[in-house]
Amino acid sequence: MDSLTLLKQEINETSDKAHDLAKWKLIVTAALGAAAFGLSKQDPNYWLLFFVPFVCAYIDLYIYQLQLRVRIIAQFLREHGGTDLLQQYEQKCEDLRGPGKHYFSLDLWAGFLCSFFVSISGPVLLHLSGHARPEDLNVSSKSAEAIWGSGVLLIIVLFVVFIVMAEKFTGRHDVHDATPAAQEN
Repeated sequence: MDSLTLLKQEINETSDKAHDLAKWKLIVTAALGAAAFGLSKQDPNYWLLFFVPFVCAYIDLYIYQLQLRVRIIAQFLREHGGTDLLQQYEQKCEDLRGPGKHYFSLDLWAGFLCSFFVSISGPVLLHLSGHARPEDLNVSSKSAEAIWGSGVLLIIVLFVVFIVMAEKFTGRHDVHDATPAAQEN
């Protein structure tokens, strides 16, 4: 196989890994929720809900790493793709990622929003179930709120850091785009 085929194959395999991780996020958070509310009504472990944000953040971090890998390979193919057709294709994809265009970011937003809403839904459901009292949790309410809040904050921070890092691998910030005509775009 030539090197271009190997790079495109790496993009496909990396995308498959990211999809698998997204599935695992759903499976693990559902398992934590089931364990927290108790598969049997005898001994629920509500405190497990406060760790859902950390599970989501951990898996999101791996997904962001994989997405950065794809962007790096795509940038390389745009700049050194070898064939005009492949470079044009990668440039078209990059144009579709441009400001105001979100054709390739739906999975990114779906993952972030899933992490965020799954993380906040546990404590909301806990409160609605009437088990939001600290004595029911066997943990102080301030500790539970601190654990949960830091996990949700971690999800948001990782998302923002990924966005900032991902912008480094777009054609809009290349050294070659420093001309006045390119800056107007």
